[in-house]
Amino acid sequence: MGARTYWNSETYKYGEYPQLCGLLHKYIRTSDQLLVVGCGNSSLSADLYDAGFHQNISIDISDVVIHQMIEKFAEGRPGMEYQKMDMLEMTFKDGEFAVVLDKGTLDALMTDGSEETVQKIEKMFGEIKRILRLGGRYICISLLQEHILEKLLSWFTDEGWIVRIHRCTDAEEESNEDQSSVIFPVFMVVCTKFKKLPGTQSVLELCLSEDGSPVRLESPDAVIKSVQSLQHYAFLRSKLSSKQRGEVTVDLYDPQSDSPRYSLFVVDRRKASSLKFAIFIVPQGRESEWLFGTPSGRQHLAQNADANRLVVVHLTRNHSYNSLEDVKAELSSKVMELAPAKLDPKLQIPFLSVGEDVGSREICYRGYSIHSGEFLIEDVSADGGLYRRLIFLNNPSVIQSEAKLKQITQKKKKGKKLYKTVIDTSFLSCQHHAFMVAGLGFLDHDVTEQETKLLVIGLGGGGLVSYIHNNFPKVSIDSVELDPAVVSVAKEWFSLKIDNRLVVEVADGIDIINRKAEEGKHYDAILLDVDSKDTSEGLNCPPASFVTPDILQKISTIVGPSGLAMFNLVCRNEYFKKKVLSVLNSVFQSVYSKKIPDEVNEIIYVFLSRDFKIRDNTVKQKLCKLMKTLKKEKNEEDLVDITKLMNEINIVR
Repeated sequence: MGARTYWNSETYKYGEYPQLCGLLHKYIRTSDQLLVVGCGNSSLSADLYDAGFHQNISIDISDVVIHQMIEKFAEGRPGMEYQKMDMLEMTFKDGEFAVVLDKGTLDALMTDGSEETVQKIEKMFGEIKRILRLGGRYICISLLQEHILEKLLSWFTDEGWIVRIHRCTDAEEESNEDQSSVIFPVFMVVCTKFKKLPGTQSVLELCLSEDGSPVRLESPDAVIKSVQSLQHYAFLRSKLSSKQRGEVTVDLYDPQSDSPRYSLFVVDRRKASSLKFAIFIVPQGRESEWLFGTPSGRQHLAQNADANRLVVVHLTRNHSYNSLEDVKAELSSKVMELAPAKLDPKLQIPFLSVGEDVGSREICYRGYSIHSGEFLIEDVSADGGLYRRLIFLNNPSVIQSEAKLKQITQKKKKGKKLYKTVIDTSFLSCQHHAFMVAGLGFLDHDVTEQETKLLVIGLGGGGLVSYIHNNFPKVSIDSVELDPAVVSVAKEWFSLKIDNRLVVEVADGIDIINRKAEEGKHYDAILLDVDSKDTSEGLNCPPASFVTPDILQKISTIVGPSGLAMFNLVCRNEYFKKKVLSVLNSVFQSVYSKKIPDEVNEIIYVFLSRDFKIRDNTVKQKLCKLMKTLKKEKNEEDLVDITKLMNEINIVR
């Protein structure tokens, strides 16, 4: 964890009686004996007296403050008292009060989380416990900085008290009318005193909407995450109200869940647009697409929507969504807080999406890998089809592997048809895999007619090797995968079939390359589609160890003068990318690259031969013949397009 930041709460207001009375009246009766601690120069005590709460005592440690308050408010209010007293050492009797009211005093005292400060706060809480009767309430108005919230929750739940937290939206509006600073959420924490009974579970409740019912939470961590989500939202609003442009993000939490329910990406554009503000809801399963899943894609989306500010909404995993209309209703109040300044509040904000529903997502399996941690298999509805995906939760926005699903018919004994969902192994889901298959057309022979040996480093769900295996009977494949859990997933969930033409070895790809070179093994092509576990330098694929001069020399030895190697390159760091291409140029005589449209992937084709001409007519003929096997590009129009794209390959060397 990073260093904890402490706010100076003295610069913020907490609201007065008109902003707080709606909540206070729920927890204070006119017959209650009321104590206001750390009253300062607030008019709250006098306003409560005028509203009928006459058994009203206020204390403060400052003699000057108490004299001022007596002069200002005591006259004409018989029974209302102001006393100079240290709330850490109060002289009141045990159980004397029904309510202790604290507006900002805890925040002022607990300026940090040091041991000395914590001891002082524990003494304060102990005194409050002593003077409150059973069933009495400690009502604390606070900004709930993390260290304060943690202490409140731990101390009072350990004592067996009920803790309920409200958000005071009226107080926020009053304290930030000039909007010159961050609009911090203001909270009212109501701690109700009960006898501590052994074996009983503490009660924690949140009520973050004005008219909503309290929601019971299972743990203090869940409370903290919900409160922090609102506070993050406040910082976001402040950032958006500045001159800053670009993209900012925020997660919205469901109080009953530890994981965010929505991820919001706020995109601003400088150009004047027909729409000042709009919301775009991304259907489930499509959040990884370039248009929705990258900053540049979302900028393009805002441009297409012709919006000055576009909030792109991702619906996250582990939550259910009934309908697009339900999502709109749930988000409507939240997203309005992100509207540009001076936007007419009566203006109807358009909600945009793709299609008329929120899509579907079903988690089929959860597992654990010793190399990549937790992962899941999910079936999602996207682009009019159903797809199965492998997702590593250490990078949940990236689709590790994907396959299209199809339904086949079966017959019951009585002749009634049943439908079964299976993997469509004739379909290449990943576009970069299509260009790797197309790269086989650059070999010096026709892979549809002659025996061909491939070494594929990186199996994933097995989509690439399964497609080649099923569509090219003359091709034999040796595939290497580091992670045994991934191999099991490919077999069980992605219909990987192993036989004498498709062999899978669980090993480190570097070790295999070293071994094959030492043994003098030859392959017509090597395909590297392996991700990096260390992306600190921006190189996601392949790992840096695969593009060192030594390993590249061994790859060139394995493929020989007539072979080629293909790399799926994913690199967001332009400097590091240039270094990779420079090393490739130092080893291979011909280097070509193909940027995959609307993706971060780029396929690099390398050859030892300097005389290879990628646009040679013979190559084009083989390429067109190869394209006909690609079901994804089966019609003539698609065939022309993919051939054209291959013609646009960039010559690096």
